[in-house]
Amino acid sequence: MKNITAILFVLCSLVAMAGNTLKVQVLDENNEPLTGVKLVAVEDHDVLFTDFEGTSELTDIRNTKVFKVEYVGYESGYIKVSPNSKKEITIVLRKK
Repeated sequence: MKNITAILFVLCSLVAMAGNTLKVQVLDENNEPLTGVKLVAVEDHDVLFTDFEGTSELTDIRNTKVFKVEYVGYESGYIKVSPNSKKEITIVLRKK
């Protein structure tokens, strides 16, 4: 019985980690979505881009990561995400 309980605990933990998804939306100062914003992980250089709605999804977050947010003509910034982050983050970029 102990072995079954341990296996179920491990499986539940793996399912919980695999489902850890963070939705990021990037807007301009007028709350308009920005398409093609680049999100670069500082540590491992993973790159994501926002879609036509200004959104991107970070999936399977297992460790804390810092992403640099870059878009031509706008000030760059950084966001820090971890497995405990909110499920949705909105970033507002300012023009240079």
